[in-house]
Amino acid sequence: MQTKTHQIIITIFLIIITLPVSGQNRWSLQDCIEYAINNNIDIKLQELSEKNAEYSLGQSYANLFPSLNAEASHGFSFGRSVDPFTNDFSTERIMRQNGGISSAVTLFAGFQNINYIRYNLLNNTALRYDTESTKNEIILTLAAAYMQILYAQDMVETTEQQVDVLSQQVERSNALYEAGTIPKGSVLEMVATLADEELMLINAENNLRMAYLELIQLLDLNPTDKFDIERPLNATISSITPPDPNAVYRKALVLQPNILAADTRVLMAEKQISLEKGRFSPTLSLIGSMNSGYSQAAEQFTGQDEIGPVQIGYLQDNTPVFTDGFSNIFRQKPYADQIRDNFSQYVGVSLRIPIFNRNEVRTRVQQSKVDLDKARYQQQLISNNLNKTIQQAHADALAAWQKYQATIKSFDAFNESFDYTRQRFDLGMVSSVEFNESQARMVRAQTEALQARYDYIFKTKVLEFYAGEGFKL
Repeated sequence: MQTKTHQIIITIFLIIITLPVSGQNRWSLQDCIEYAINNNIDIKLQELSEKNAEYSLGQSYANLFPSLNAEASHGFSFGRSVDPFTNDFSTERIMRQNGGISSAVTLFAGFQNINYIRYNLLNNTALRYDTESTKNEIILTLAAAYMQILYAQDMVETTEQQVDVLSQQVERSNALYEAGTIPKGSVLEMVATLADEELMLINAENNLRMAYLELIQLLDLNPTDKFDIERPLNATISSITPPDPNAVYRKALVLQPNILAADTRVLMAEKQISLEKGRFSPTLSLIGSMNSGYSQAAEQFTGQDEIGPVQIGYLQDNTPVFTDGFSNIFRQKPYADQIRDNFSQYVGVSLRIPIFNRNEVRTRVQQSKVDLDKARYQQQLISNNLNKTIQQAHADALAAWQKYQATIKSFDAFNESFDYTRQRFDLGMVSSVEFNESQARMVRAQTEALQARYDYIFKTKVLEFYAGEGFKL
């Protein structure tokens, strides 16, 4: 009899599979998961965080290369000033131009650049794990919503069957009443029971619509578009005993991305301490530059002009003394010549030794140590929560299995009792009240069996998911 009961439940569970499929595409659970992973906004935001981390990693590599900068200036000076190219005082307006390039490279800075690269590598890894963790959360949420639709569909199908049974029973009751076998009150009682069952069917259909709406909203689809799911062919109970929770937990510790992300952030915190300690070290840099400039005040000697006799003094008898006079001729020094003549180069090393910076570096090191402790506690917290989730899923699966077994036995007994009561009712040997009570007990056992069945399947799949087997129905 129990085998027969199992067959009845399985038939109810999979009955919609045999219905003809219309022209629209049906969404499998895998379709929903793939669509969400490709279109979910939370995942896209997490992927953008990954991209930012990649840029930071690229910058940390670029910090190893020398810097190279060019500069140029063009301006005018007014009033008394010293021309930097002629070293002469001038009170005229002078146009000046200056330009050059400079470069610097850090030779040693307490391995800060190397540690910064390692830190960003770890950060990039942690964010990838965060993205995978977000995907896992969405998968579990989608799977729960998908399973709720399957359960709601079966509830609709079960209730429809009960409405059909009661409709037929109302017809029999009318026939029995007309034959004088049962009173009018029994017919009315049966009609009222049918009305209650039809109300339950309406509620079941509403629950199905709400389950669909929840999945549609999770997928961010348009609620007005046609949407239907594909019922899996193998969504059945494959084993009595769910996976061992301790074995699942051991696998999850090395597979689940939220655990791996927490482990990576502990390494990041350790690397952050090394990075901050590097600030205690001297910084040795190699620097170099090339510069040149132009000044409007720069002149060059081009020759002399004879200006005739020029008195240069007197003899003892006051006779004037003359000599040939000349005036120097200058012209503005050509632009190209100034750039060539003013060209200069510089190369050197720079050493910066931190002596006292108001305990800034020491404070940052201490804060980094606190961050390391926080990362370790967070790692432990995530591991503990995962273990609790796995243990709870295992306990729920066992409870659901036991409930399913109990409700199967209950359904078996109540179904047999209902068949017997229905036969006696058809013969007018029991009242409609007894018939309705028997039918209600049978339906309640059937509903609880379906609920326990889905609960067991879902919790078992959750355990398999944490063990790295994915979520497949």
